[in-house]
Amino acid sequence: MTLSEAEKETVIQFDEAGNTAFVYTASWDIARSLKRAGYAPVKKIKGAWWFEVPVGALSIQGEKQTMQLG
Repeated sequence: MTLSEAEKETVIQFDEAGNTAFVYTASWDIARSLKRAGYAPVKKIKGAWWFEVPVGALSIQGEKQTMQLG
């Protein structure tokens, strides 16, 4: 079964009290990028990966600015 581009979602969940973000992705490109950055999936099923990433390692890039978290 092949997922459509719209189904290849990525969800990042964290709160301001914790130091860890949980990343779920159904995108092979995002999973590969996280693996290349040195993060191993904590859970994997066919076509989906879950990672734990330090909040400080995340950045959100937009058209006009980039925000470093943590």
